[in-house]
Amino acid sequence: MRAVQALVGWLCVELLGSPYAFARELLVVSEAFAPYVFEEQGQPTGFDYDVSKAVLARMGHTLKLSFVPWKRALLMAQKGEVDALLDIGRGDQNEREGFLAFPDEALSGTRITLFYLKRKPFRYEGLFSLTGKTVGTLAGYAYSPDFANAPYFQREAVETHEQNLRKLVRGHIDFAMLDTAVGLYTARRLGVADQIGYEPVSISGGKLYIAFSLARGQQSLARDFSKTLSAFKQTAEYRAIFTRYGIDPANVAPPEF
Repeated sequence: MRAVQALVGWLCVELLGSPYAFARELLVVSEAFAPYVFEEQGQPTGFDYDVSKAVLARMGHTLKLSFVPWKRALLMAQKGEVDALLDIGRGDQNEREGFLAFPDEALSGTRITLFYLKRKPFRYEGLFSLTGKTVGTLAGYAYSPDFANAPYFQREAVETHEQNLRKLVRGHIDFAMLDTAVGLYTARRLGVADQIGYEPVSISGGKLYIAFSLARGQQSLARDFSKTLSAFKQTAEYRAIFTRYGIDPANVAPPEF
């Protein structure tokens, strides 16, 4: 009898010490942002989704992703209705840290650059290099005050990234201001990648994370995710994910600024 009790006690200790002891399905929400995270044929996809799913699997968890409007996603995390938000920044003043636990390691980063026609090569040397030009922007996006208010070039807002690139190809604008990965992915999907180049100097950008709900007590999960993600970035599996989307990981590496 004592032997059985000892065996049961040993098994409990082993299970509690295992990273799979509390393995479960994590409820995660996001807003579509191709090719980072989006929906295709009714299924979630995107390189940040694939990376998050692979990292969580290494930790013994599964990821269940739902797409919701961004404001609703933030509210769901605040209320503890979900475990995490995918592809979120810390906010201008790190204000989101009041209800979210951010891993130290970022998933990726946004790098806003200028796309141009290859037959009209361009080198960005500050906003004054845009003098007399027309830049395509996206309606509803917040741009820096110096860019938004500069009087020496024009801005033309459209509703989608596709519209922006189509206008560029047709010569209706001089530049399209886009996230690098989004621009490259959209150009390939439209079949115009051979016509378009981009200026590698980032005008702005930021780090993107999967951040975990403090209302659900996920601080330790955020720490463990950070360590596992850092190790995963050194693997061939990590690089293969980006190859599937035709993206160079360097183009979405978290920026230092």
